[in-house]
Amino acid sequence: MLVAALLYGTSEATAQPSQVLPWRLDYAPGPDAPKNCPDKSYIKAALATKLKGHDPFTDDAPRFISVKLVLTPQRIEAHIEARDENGEVVDNHVTHAESWRCDQLADRTVFYLRDIIDPLVLPPPEADAVPSSSVPPASSPPSTPRPPAPLPSRPAAKPPMRSPWLPKLAASASAGAAWWSAPKTALSLAMGLEARWPRFSVGIEGYYDHAWELATQQDVTGERAALAALACFRQDLFSARGFARACLFGDVTLLLVDAQKIKLSDDDELVFDLGARLGGGFWLARYLGLELHGDVAYVPRRPAFVIDGEELWRAPRLTGAVRVGLVVPFDIR
Repeated sequence: MLVAALLYGTSEATAQPSQVLPWRLDYAPGPDAPKNCPDKSYIKAALATKLKGHDPFTDDAPRFISVKLVLTPQRIEAHIEARDENGEVVDNHVTHAESWRCDQLADRTVFYLRDIIDPLVLPPPEADAVPSSSVPPASSPPSTPRPPAPLPSRPAAKPPMRSPWLPKLAASASAGAAWWSAPKTALSLAMGLEARWPRFSVGIEGYYDHAWELATQQDVTGERAALAALACFRQDLFSARGFARACLFGDVTLLLVDAQKIKLSDDDELVFDLGARLGGGFWLARYLGLELHGDVAYVPRRPAFVIDGEELWRAPRLTGAVRVGLVVPFDIR
């Protein structure tokens, strides 16, 4: 029995180092990763906290884990791969977060690293067996064999995913100049609200254009108020920090002047326009973007200003505007 105990202790001591062999960590956010991505020291410190202060990484370990961050137009991904001392892949995972939530991606990466480095390990079956040559046969009857323990299952927890059908909302405000929608170049203001999916959006916008010094003997001004519905396509640029937009829109326009002698032809102040928009923008911060766009609209029925029966001005077939403004997106919870 003494010999068996010594052999058992020797086998335990021999098996133990294989369970505590260190790992080498290859982690780099990469040049395209957002600025809020944690560095290697943060990953190691967060993992050591979960392992009760134990640091499992050394620079010369034969086994290694690589973590590569891949930025896509919709999100940022962490590709985690573990290889043994022979270079064979023993584990791999892919986890992700929204492109601006690299801090959340780091926490999910630490969760999977903890699962790779400190898994639930059952003792090998040889640890309970004693070599027959070292122990004399016992006189007691053999005991009933224990049923094999069930194999541990790897947790299948995955980070919650936001539904691709749930849009974000974006509010915008812009200012610029409008041409040909009024007799003179006008100050143009716009405010809008839209629902945004990864590449497509729909929304509404309100416009107000104000033109001064119409070509009359009276000191009058012209105004244009409009409400438009837009459908847009958006493409991310520069690692999702910039974007380009192309839109189609239709609007209902109300033209007014502040002189009673001047009126619109046919006593109809409403005008219907169809137009297109091209523009682009850049995200200044997480919830703030700067956008520049230009509009061109087609006017099927051209309104005219009339004074004393004489036509003063008639709208051209095409009108245009250029505006610059701010965009504020926010999530729907």
